[in-house]
Amino acid sequence: MDKILLINKPIGMTSFDVVRECRHFYKEKKVGHTGTLDPNASGLLIVLLGKYTKLVPFSVKNHKHYIATFEMGIQTDTEDIWGTIINQKEPMIHDLDECREVALSMVGKQTQIPPMYSAKKINGKKLYELARKGEEVERKPVDIEVYDMKVEPIDKNQYRMDVVVSNGTYIRTLIQDYAKKMNEYATMTSLIRVGIEHLSLDDSITLEELKEGKDFILSPSSIISNEYKRVEIKDVKDVMNGKVLKLEETDPRLLLIHEGEPIAIYEKRDDLLYHCVRGLF
Repeated sequence: MDKILLINKPIGMTSFDVVRECRHFYKEKKVGHTGTLDPNASGLLIVLLGKYTKLVPFSVKNHKHYIATFEMGIQTDTEDIWGTIINQKEPMIHDLDECREVALSMVGKQTQIPPMYSAKKINGKKLYELARKGEEVERKPVDIEVYDMKVEPIDKNQYRMDVVVSNGTYIRTLIQDYAKKMNEYATMTSLIRVGIEHLSLDDSITLEELKEGKDFILSPSSIISNEYKRVEIKDVKDVMNGKVLKLEETDPRLLLIHEGEPIAIYEKRDDLLYHCVRGLF
């Protein structure tokens, strides 16, 4: 079964739980997803089945759109409301203008230190496994980018963040950094992924809807990053054999398509020829 699904992951399930459900429902061994969501987060999860699992390394990753809520005045070890409180103080009142001003100051390229409670690996071990043992290790800052951010107060000490970020950004940590700029503590209370580049949560289905027979057809090329220029190929023999191609193109990365179906990823090398990176057929 070769299929691409946009699933609305519910709170309480891991991303692998969703993959397992899809594997069982479609009776397909090859199933994967393009980007993890924490169990306590919900929202858009791209699930690939069959031969389309080959698309994972080339799928849309940047411009991830999240809606988060957070509470000022408390800080937890996990940076979200499900952790243990480690710091607490009465927060100040922050009006809409101040919230917007601080949010605007955080737009752009920056670095972020991954949280200890995360699946990131250091020396082959997941950070959250070390954190659960009470261990804390040094984490190197990673480059991220905030493309857009809006924050507004919604209730006493409660705020909403609407943010678009690059791949690998931890929203929990972004909220911590935002609060620091206001000399406050904060912790995330909810998180929804509402979009990834041009793909929207509005176009997704729930697992219940999937099991009830609701389905849709999504073009494989629609989930491949725009880093790869789409180029239609008429003669596919050389591509199918993975041969080096001389093409009248200037873009460094190409998605070769035949009759609407993606068939290969090619990249231009120093010899100015295009070399096959991955066959997708």
